[in-house]
Amino acid sequence: MNRFLLIFFVFIFGIALFAETKQKSICISLEDCEKKADSTEIHRKKITFLTFGISEFASVASTRDQIPLYLKRLKSTILEANGETGYKGEIILKVTHKPEYKITQLNKAEEDLRYLESNQKSLTKEESDELEKLKTLLGDSK
Repeated sequence: MNRFLLIFFVFIFGIALFAETKQKSICISLEDCEKKADSTEIHRKKITFLTFGISEFASVASTRDQIPLYLKRLKSTILEANGETGYKGEIILKVTHKPEYKITQLNKAEEDLRYLESNQKSLTKEESDELEKLKTLLGDSK
């Protein structure tokens, strides 16, 4: 009986020790992350998808492929910092953030802005126009 229990515990412990714990990715490619971000109106979710895409897949993507994600994240970050949630329904939900949080979000937006400005040559005319609008929105948000 003791042998059986010992074998049983070793077997169970071995399974637990060597079991793979796969964390489910929220998206599987840069394009998938962008598509999922586009499918929601909620800024916090957009930012999550876009940030994951940039951090996980940017190393294998061209600057040209990253630019739309940075533009979208910049816009959502500014709107979110200003209290826009993106939630729509019978009422439009808007929140007021603590000043420290808003400053942190706007600093993140400025990082995205710097990236886009440093890659200005890769932007299309429409993207350049969008960037100018977002610069104004960011300036008005401070």
